[in-house]
Amino acid sequence: MILLRTWLQNQRGFTLAELLVATAVIGLVMAGVFVVQRGGQQAYLLGSNRVETQQNTRVALDLMTRELRSARKITTIPPASCTNSVCTDLTFEDQFVDPLTGNGRSIQYCWSSSQTDCVSTGQRIYLGRKLNGTYTVLIGGAQPCPPWPGPLAMTSYKVYDVSTATYTKTTTPAEVKVIDISITAKTEESVAANSAGDQCATMGSTIQLRLNLS
Repeated sequence: MILLRTWLQNQRGFTLAELLVATAVIGLVMAGVFVVQRGGQQAYLLGSNRVETQQNTRVALDLMTRELRSARKITTIPPASCTNSVCTDLTFEDQFVDPLTGNGRSIQYCWSSSQTDCVSTGQRIYLGRKLNGTYTVLIGGAQPCPPWPGPLAMTSYKVYDVSTATYTKTTTPAEVKVIDISITAKTEESVAANSAGDQCATMGSTIQLRLNLS
């Protein structure tokens, strides 16, 4: 009891060596906590941005695949949008026929620099869809992610060559029978290059067209 009272009444402070040891231990513990916390944050950014990018790309590709598969006819493939028969702009008529005109709805897909129209100048980061003259953005963040092509690549084919088991490429709308579509996009958030949040996804589909139904 006397020893306990003596110890409690002792007002002697810590030595410099004790303070340095305590500071070092606390520093090591905090460094470990920081590493674990940062790792969790990086994993979250990587996962959430990858899911967002893949989901955006998949939604756009599913819509384009569904509409092109039931297209009545391809109406326009601008030559200026094509490089080595790989194009970034295409217009077609879908299966919903106007009883007054006998024409299907006009739908255009394009890689655009605008949120309001299909244009080919400037930094083109939007994948757009124009329905009967009304433009909407399918996805933002559509941009090349090397080494993948993109962001929008549409390759059209006509005749199947049995000897080579390949289709012959064409950019003539009336000849198109098959279209390969590839969409490449990054996250729409502003992130540092090569960081965990800088995610990119590319998806593609091959579409057999049912043309000239009318």
